[in-house]
Amino acid sequence: MEYFDIRKMPVSLWKNGAGETRELCCFPPATRDFNWRASIASIAGSGEFSAFPGVDRVITLLEGGEVTLDGGNAFHHTLKRFQPFRFSGEQTVRAQLSEGQMSMDLNIMTRRERCQAKVRVADRTFTTFGARGGMVLVLSGAWQLGDKLLTADQGAYWQDEHHTIRLLKDEGKILYSAISWNPAWPLTGVSQVDDLSLAG
Repeated sequence: MEYFDIRKMPVSLWKNGAGETRELCCFPPATRDFNWRASIASIAGSGEFSAFPGVDRVITLLEGGEVTLDGGNAFHHTLKRFQPFRFSGEQTVRAQLSEGQMSMDLNIMTRRERCQAKVRVADRTFTTFGARGGMVLVLSGAWQLGDKLLTADQGAYWQDEHHTIRLLKDEGKILYSAISWNPAWPLTGVSQVDDLSLAG
């Protein structure tokens, strides 16, 4: 398991100058042919998303004004804070920002033939059961994961095993993505269990 703080992550500027990206994790590392990856995008201006054929995307608005995604005949959707939205990476999508507003978004990408992501927001202690990976990002409150105390803008990612993420205060929100592998994709000795157990 690896921990991160998005305020300390390296920033890659977009070629068109409309935003920047912080890559949180990529499996396998440092490759375009990833199985899954997670990143934070800060969008400064309206424009089209890059195309990722064969990839499914889940985007979650973290900060800033509402962002409207125009997928042509496929969909027209307005992102709301902390509400994940899924779409196909090959789909032509234009993002329209609210006037004068920047946005910060979490992006989870999965290679469709290999795996898929479930993204949700939790507000109490839970245990993960992701078979082949997952990540968390603290939105508010204080959370215990392993031997680390995590607060807003901090998180962790892993490739296997079960983990309990414990809320240490009365209130808090954390974004959780579980990665499960498609049954048709060959994996030796890997359970396909994928779930989240919330503590009362």
